Amino acid sequence: MAEFAADQAEGLRRLLNRNFVRVITVTSGRQGVGKTQAVINLATALARRGRRVMVFDEQAGRANLEHSLGLAARFDLLDVVKRAQRLEDVLLPGPAGVEIVPAARGVKALGELSPAEQEWLVQSFNTLSDSVDVVLIDAVAGLADHALSLTLAAQEVVITLSRDADSITDAYALIKRLSRDYGKQRFRVLVSKVGEAGEGEAIFKNFAATAQRFLGVKILFLGEVPWDEQLRQSVRMRQPVVDAFPAAPSATAFRRLAETVDEWPCPRDDNSRLDGFMQRLIMNSRLTAECSRF
Repeated sequence: MAEFAADQAEGLRRLLNRNFVRVITVTSGRQGVGKTQAVINLATALARRGRRVMVFDEQAGRANLEHSLGLAARFDLLDVVKRAQRLEDVLLPGPAGVEIVPAARGVKALGELSPAEQEWLVQSFNTLSDSVDVVLIDAVAGLADHALSLTLAAQEVVITLSRDADSITDAYALIKRLSRDYGKQRFRVLVSKVGEAGEGEAIFKNFAATAQRFLGVKILFLGEVPWDEQLRQSVRMRQPVVDAFPAAPSATAFRRLAETVDEWPCPRDDNSRLDGFMQRLIMNSRLTAECSRF
């Protein structure tokens, strides 16, 4: 009965209070595990559910989300920092109304901003707070300090790995660094590129048991995504599989992930708006920059 009442209360909060932004960093220990495709398709699936989605793209070059979608970015977050462009003019239109912030150059500069530059950037994001429900961060894979700052600024961290042994080892190293050096204690795991149903959950159980035993962290299973032919074809087409091949097993998996994310509890802190995310990101960028000097 108590659990039912708690679910009802959470449902009411979700219905009556959408004045928050859910911030999710999607990261991985190494490249090539399907992380960017997970971001593209999760963002599109959430938008198809009526959520207003912004993607914060830290990737550079051919690995970035814009290239994966056949988009060309004229400006970057750094142009906003320098006051050369407004944030609204930097945003790229993505599938299903998703808005994309190219941020590869800008993220690297956040740890060195002056107080005036910090205030300008926070206020720039504040103007969009009422038009964004979810921020998905496509973070650079691995242990780069600026990637860690994006992870620390998020409310939720999704670690993407595949069945490849090296991706599992590197994901473990990433969690170890975040928990040991920065106190991050909860992670969600997405297993991508699985070959058959249930394979991802089996990989997760082994991974979670090891991480929880030796690192003392909480590991939650987000889900698994098959690496089917339709997903591979959608990558070549530079389209989300949820739009290009909605009946594909991978598309069904991404819609299921979006439904799961949409049912997560609402953030309950007072700093869960878009400007609050930027404040956390600037603060953690300074922290990781300082830690890297020692």
